[in-house]
Amino acid sequence: MPTSLSCVKTGQGQVAMQTIPLPEQPGPGQALVRTTLSTVCGSDIHIVDELPVPPGVPMGHEAVGIVEAVGPGVTAFKPGDRVVVSCLLCCGVCVRCQEGNPQVCQTFAAPNNLLFGAQGQYFLVNGAQTSMAKVPDSLEDEQVIFVGDILSTGFGAIERAGLRTGDTVAIFAQGPVGLCATMAARALGAGLIIAVEGIPERQAMAKRLGADVVVEPQEAVQRIMALTNNTGVDVAVEALGHQVTFENACAVTRWGGTVSSVGVYGAFPTLTLPTSGTFLHRRIVTTLCPVGTDRMERLMRLIERGRIDPRPLFTHQMKLEETPAAYERFRRREGGVLKIALRP
Repeated sequence: MPTSLSCVKTGQGQVAMQTIPLPEQPGPGQALVRTTLSTVCGSDIHIVDELPVPPGVPMGHEAVGIVEAVGPGVTAFKPGDRVVVSCLLCCGVCVRCQEGNPQVCQTFAAPNNLLFGAQGQYFLVNGAQTSMAKVPDSLEDEQVIFVGDILSTGFGAIERAGLRTGDTVAIFAQGPVGLCATMAARALGAGLIIAVEGIPERQAMAKRLGADVVVEPQEAVQRIMALTNNTGVDVAVEALGHQVTFENACAVTRWGGTVSSVGVYGAFPTLTLPTSGTFLHRRIVTTLCPVGTDRMERLMRLIERGRIDPRPLFTHQMKLEETPAAYERFRRREGGVLKIALRP
């Protein structure tokens, strides 16, 4: 029986490398992919530390790889194809997929819609026909790996907010998702991009990737209001997942503006929503990572034309078998870590 050395959740807050069995052949709609690049995502930390995901589940949902085999019904891909994979799976034919919301696919309904196993030598992709995209030969693995998750999330945060050319945007937190939102705001035509971040390395990265101004979190509301002549921003993005940053995002949004929330509120199952007259006539939108083949191909076109370059997000390089150590480094933010490239 074929096997894969993979990172597996072994208990609450714990992962380890284990050899897991693979099927002899992919089943209907599946593809078997050999990993060439993977990474650790903030969502992985939530899954391992907080969510009721049972031990034994192989971890990882961001990867680039080579198709090894495909199951019945998979006609868009063949062995040898180099692919990037969506973090959320979709069927492409249900009502939600057809209306343009594949991230809430009815066929692969939560919790079965998340890709698992990408932090391994090999992994299986369900819904492969519409959950993978071929990678152009001109692009490196490091350029495209994020199009199936955090880059799509960052762009989704800006798109769902209805950004107009020249709009002012404040992005709270410049972790990987917030930095992707910063890149998106620049690419989509924001007139002023204000990044809120307190870590010096992330402040510098925000400037590098498109922020016009970077402000400290403790003075964010005052500085943003001063920068906008006390009007507030057209769009505020909350990319941390914290009550305080959500409140501050609401506080700096102008009348008629939009708060776009993409943070994962693992420690905050409920949020306090401003209801006073000072917050009337604002819009709040939440965004789950837009996924699917077409979405990833669109983002890769931007990368291929040089409009955006996500590679600076990789601050560290490690071997795939060192994935448990990568979790610890990522969890503790050691050495200014943003994203860790994991290679077999």
